[in-house]
Amino acid sequence: MSFKFESEVLKALEELLKTEANYDIIIHVGQKPDIKEFHVHSVLLCCRSDYFNSTLSAKDIIKKDGKFVIKKPNITPQAFDVIIK
Repeated sequence: MSFKFESEVLKALEELLKTEANYDIIIHVGQKPDIKEFHVHSVLLCCRSDYFNSTLSAKDIIKKDGKFVIKKPNITPQAFDVIIK
């Protein structure tokens, strides 16, 4: 029973990432001409990553239209896609 529940939760979280519903973070990844914008959820990033937890706690983080904006030009969109999933 527990395994089935965990599988369903993981599928729901994966679907949330695909649909980008209710996201509050925009991450610009890569450098021209290979740039991709990721829409993600702060609550998921903060509970899974100390790096993002401290980044989102910083006082100088950019916020635009109610969403945090992070730029990560030093990683390829393909690599970040794997990391975020």
